[in-house]
Amino acid sequence: MTAQLVLTNARIATSGDLVAIVLDGRDIREVVPSAQAPSGVSTIDLQGRTVLPGVDDAHLHAYEHGRALTAIDLAKVTSLGELREALACAAPEAPGWYRGHGWDGMVVHGSAHDGGLIASDIDDVTPGGPALLGDSTGHVALCNNLALRAAGIHRSTPDPQGGIIVRNADGDPTGLLLEAAVALVSQAIPEISRADRIAALRAAHADLLARGIVAVTDPGLGPGGRTLMDGTGTLDAVEAYEDLDRSGGLLLRTHVMLLFGGLGGTTADAVACGLDDWGPPRRSGRGGRLSIDQVKVFADGIPRSRTAWLSEPYDDCTHGHMTVAGNSDEERVAELHAIVSAAARRGWQVGAHCTGDATITAYIDAVEATGTSHQLGHYLIHGDLIRKQDLPRLASLGMTLNTNPGIRWSVGHGVSSILGEARNLGRQPLQSARSAGVNVVASSDAPVTLPDWGTILAAAMTRALRDDPAYTDDESVTGLEAVEMMTVNAARQSSENGWRGRLAPGMAADLVVLDSEVDWADPWSLKDSSVCATLIDGSVVFGSLT
Repeated sequence: MTAQLVLTNARIATSGDLVAIVLDGRDIREVVPSAQAPSGVSTIDLQGRTVLPGVDDAHLHAYEHGRALTAIDLAKVTSLGELREALACAAPEAPGWYRGHGWDGMVVHGSAHDGGLIASDIDDVTPGGPALLGDSTGHVALCNNLALRAAGIHRSTPDPQGGIIVRNADGDPTGLLLEAAVALVSQAIPEISRADRIAALRAAHADLLARGIVAVTDPGLGPGGRTLMDGTGTLDAVEAYEDLDRSGGLLLRTHVMLLFGGLGGTTADAVACGLDDWGPPRRSGRGGRLSIDQVKVFADGIPRSRTAWLSEPYDDCTHGHMTVAGNSDEERVAELHAIVSAAARRGWQVGAHCTGDATITAYIDAVEATGTSHQLGHYLIHGDLIRKQDLPRLASLGMTLNTNPGIRWSVGHGVSSILGEARNLGRQPLQSARSAGVNVVASSDAPVTLPDWGTILAAAMTRALRDDPAYTDDESVTGLEAVEMMTVNAARQSSENGWRGRLAPGMAADLVVLDSEVDWADPWSLKDSSVCATLIDGSVVFGSLT
């Protein structure tokens, strides 16, 4: 067998060794010291630039990331004035709706008595039609009054199960919708075209490949997508993925998670009926690009909205509760067990959004009861407030913990007033989880944050916070451990670590070549490096090796 390409003087992350990576078509044939590079074959000298396995962002809403790139971008606004200016300069999307994404309620304050945004804050700058503006978390939306009227939301409209219509002192809707209540408006929006959905996927791919991301798990498309972000991530978005895959235009390795019920009110019947209508899981394996083989469950909300279920109270003495269907904690726990069982019996891997410690324990109990964890690889998404006594249980069940160090860094002390300082700072105990034997993954949750793996790795290695750069604790990880969290550990989440995620013989030739040598002793120096080439299956899909 003859090597087709040799990349010499590649600086391997994080060891710093200079090696030659010998590629044989789609695979890595061998990795040897540069001095032992084979001669007489096509050779490219990388001149000491850092190389690492292709990045796998295993919890990235790629479709919604593309929609955020093509909608009104509100991620950079820092005040109500800037929000209004962005909307005043925007045009409504056909057929006459404003769609935006990314405003941060911890930064942008409105006219409500508690500083929250309200519909009248944006009514006069969105005269062209109804407006649905998703926040940075994906769990809150701001609407103008035209949107409330279009959706038929008024004083007597009841809160949907798993959602909240925020109201003023008189009981009138303010324009803010939490969790499942977002679907009340998104269901009133006319459908976008298949071409618009394809355009969103192409925009996402272009951005992600330029960042060195070769694989994603898109967490939550299907009927429940009506409640999430801009409300267009329905089964039509899944069909757009399939269209792109059939045409050869799907470049990233993609796992899609089907979503039933959405941000709140999910029932086992909805999951069972939805999966029966869909059919069995579809797994592409090594030769394909698109797998539709996982089920997403929103078991609770987020701490900043006090919709995560906690064993100890929030600042307002409430505990929150799970957002699956049920009228009591006992009913909701039983429903979660039934949901996980319904998916597992049909051969689907389950990933559950759980941020509160009580929710996490209930989900681990539900997974354990199925007896399928080692077979199907069910995993925990976010797990922010996990109790350390639950970590050995995760490990014994072979479950993955998919964390978001970049979100923890970005939020910083922002929810300490809600959770308490110690509980907030202890979120996402990375090293404790690793030490317990848990497969720990790091991901961006884009477009909640940018899919910036440099920031994610640096945040995991330092435990620093955006508003407290000097903060650190015992939960930091090494550079190698951080890289593994977004390469081989992420591949393991999808049961593909046997053939991708490492620079080793026999593995897929998925590589990221940076434009310089990374100083791993200074984790934030990752921010100074750019991607000069991204390879999937040995082919350059972004940039150039020369």
